Amino acid sequence: MSVVWSGKDLNDFGMRLHADLKFDGVERDVDEIEIPGRNGVVVRDNHRFKPVDQNFEFTISLLKGKSNLENQIKEAQSFISGLYGFKDFSWTGEPNYIFKAKVNGKSSTSRSNPFRATVAVPVKLFPMKYLKSSYDNASALKSGESFQNKGTQVAYPIITLTGTGDVTLTVNDKKFVLKNITDGVVIDCENQVVTDLSKKHSQMDKVYSYPFPNLKTGSNTISWDNTVFTGTIIERWCELA
Repeated sequence: MSVVWSGKDLNDFGMRLHADLKFDGVERDVDEIEIPGRNGVVVRDNHRFKPVDQNFEFTISLLKGKSNLENQIKEAQSFISGLYGFKDFSWTGEPNYIFKAKVNGKSSTSRSNPFRATVAVPVKLFPMKYLKSSYDNASALKSGESFQNKGTQVAYPIITLTGTGDVTLTVNDKKFVLKNITDGVVIDCENQVVTDLSKKHSQMDKVYSYPFPNLKTGSNTISWDNTVFTGTIIERWCELA
C-alpha cells in the first residue's frame, strides 16, 4: 500500500507498506491510585489520549532504471531518520484521513535478494486522525455562525482573523481576547500559537486570555466583537486513530 509521509511519497524510494497491517486501538490516559484500606483503585482521568505505538513493515523493491538496491535503502533510511517529530501521514488503506506519525526508535532492514528488502519502522501515532476534507481547506467564517462538528472528538481548528485593532473571539461560551493586532493573526488552537498572517512571526504578545478555543462535539457557534475583522477557519475535524 502506498504511503505519503511528511509530504514525501515513499514510492519514490520503492517503498510500499505491507497489506497485513495491524492497528492497535487508542488508550485513554488515566492514573490508577491505590489507597490503603480501600479495595480496588481510584481512577484519575488526565483528559487526554496516549499516542499509539506501532511497528510498520515496508517492502523496498528495486526501481526501474536503478542498478543498486543499497542506494535506495540508504536514501530511505536517511529520510526516515529525519521523521523524529510528528509529521502528516496518509496511506491508501484510509484515503479520507490524515494521521500524524513519528519514528519511534531505530528502523531495521533485512535484504532477501538483490532486488527486494524489508524495512521495519517503529512508529508512534498521534491519537487522532483528521478528516482530509477539513485538514487544510479554509472556509469563510461569519461572526455568529453555527455549524456541526463532523468528527467524533473535540477539534482544535486554525482560525484566521484579518483586520487591525482589538478583538474578542467567542467560541461557544469561551472568550479569547486579542489586542493591538496589525493586519491580522492566525490562531493555531492545537499547537497553541498565534502568528502573523505569514505564519512566520509570533504574535503571542497580542493574546490576553487563555485557554485556546476548541470545537466541541455537536453544534458550535463562533463570533467576534469587532466588525472590522473578517475570518476564515480550517476546522480539522477528527476521530480516534
